[in-house]
Amino acid sequence: MSDLETGRAPARIRRIIVDCSHIAPHHAHTGIPRVVMRYVELGAEVAQRHGVSMVCAQYMHGSYRRRSVDALTTPGAGLRERPSFGLKLALEAGRYGSRVLRHGAGLMAALVPARPVRRAAEAVAHWSDDLVPALRRRAAARRPAGEALRLGPGDILFCPGYWHEMDAQVYRDAREQGADVVFVIHDILPVTLPTHYQYPWRREFDERLSASFGLVSQYYCISRQTLAEVATHAGWQGREVRASVAYNGFDPQPAPTGTDGPRGEVGAVLDRAPWLMVGTLEPKKGHADAIAAFTQLWERGYQRPLLLLGRHGWMSEPIVDAIKTSPWLGQRLFWFEGVDDATVAAAYRRAHALLFASQAEGFGLPLLEAVAHGTPVLVRDMPVSREVMGPGDFYFSDRRTLMGAIQALEAPERRAALVTRQGELEWYRWPDVVEATILDLLRRPGTRRVGMDLLGDVPRARIRPSQGTDREVRAEVVRATEDCSKVVPLRRP
Repeated sequence: MSDLETGRAPARIRRIIVDCSHIAPHHAHTGIPRVVMRYVELGAEVAQRHGVSMVCAQYMHGSYRRRSVDALTTPGAGLRERPSFGLKLALEAGRYGSRVLRHGAGLMAALVPARPVRRAAEAVAHWSDDLVPALRRRAAARRPAGEALRLGPGDILFCPGYWHEMDAQVYRDAREQGADVVFVIHDILPVTLPTHYQYPWRREFDERLSASFGLVSQYYCISRQTLAEVATHAGWQGREVRASVAYNGFDPQPAPTGTDGPRGEVGAVLDRAPWLMVGTLEPKKGHADAIAAFTQLWERGYQRPLLLLGRHGWMSEPIVDAIKTSPWLGQRLFWFEGVDDATVAAAYRRAHALLFASQAEGFGLPLLEAVAHGTPVLVRDMPVSREVMGPGDFYFSDRRTLMGAIQALEAPERRAALVTRQGELEWYRWPDVVEATILDLLRRPGTRRVGMDLLGDVPRARIRPSQGTDREVRAEVVRATEDCSKVVPLRRP
């Protein structure tokens, strides 16, 4: 039996090598990059206390190479690693060109259904799908490479980020060299919700997840829902996995200083206390339902705007078309890309409420971020949202119930009550989550915790500290809703 199956481990752990591959130095502090950075920033001190070094690394030139932590965590320190304007232009052209080639090849195969034409069309489609990744690989190959790391017994290859973007052979090699491989699983939605992800990427995700079942000694899943899906998928293949729940944590929000937020167009929209959606534009995020529901309300005279903050994502063309062709764009519907952290924080503070309309998620960080800023949330009813937010009357299930919930939240008393109730939410802090995970990581592979045991003894903290009385909160709500009928015409973004 292998060391993985028996639970044997080296007498002493030498290093935790954190796989930071595909994390750009100018990343937005959201989603997976934020989780990776919290493990990097907070985990090193925990490991050092137990005589273990933590190394930040990326896979390039056929091996893992040391990567500067400062280049990832210090603003401006990673300038040399940032993509050039020319590369950004090439990537955008590649994205557009790959879509044209793929759809053109499909059309040709449909018009001329001969076998040679079909095979040629499939070859063109496959090549076009790899066009943008190939450009990224070429750009990565030109970046300065750090010291090569020779993996061996006593090393833990800890992958809290984009493990699914790596060929499974990378992890086979690590195992053969004697390293222990551990994944953080954010979700497996390309497997459970395949129609929301592009082919062949979703197939590759499935293949790499399936291959990992014989290579990974421990999975840390960011929710019970994700753990259940991983275990079920492994069971279908006759495999068992060791997995535990390591929830994403929350960061306390500092009090705002100086002027509260941006000026210009974004500031003008925030002056109107809009509804807010934060996240990449992609099918599962529920933008289509939100825009349809608000459009019906606006046509009936509803005044409050909807503000979308997030970049283009995969398969986002229908959503972008719905935004750009909306007659309400620039009047009550607004979309901004590339906003900085300060703008997002100001949007949370000044929004009327956060709308979390995702159809499926691994966790849902915006929920905690909104509550931490004192902003109420309306949430689509799904298992993971109830896992994070608990029971309540702030869930919706479809467009009809969403419209009713939007209108109901215009009542100042209703909004104030929701702010108070959600403000009592308690959750795990990032330092506590990281410490529990790193300490568990230092255990022998076969003895690490499973299920809900990892955070069983970790205390939760109040996400939103008490700030003022109910009367003060209610007065703030009234002020926020008094000018909801004002319409400030802005040019289209």
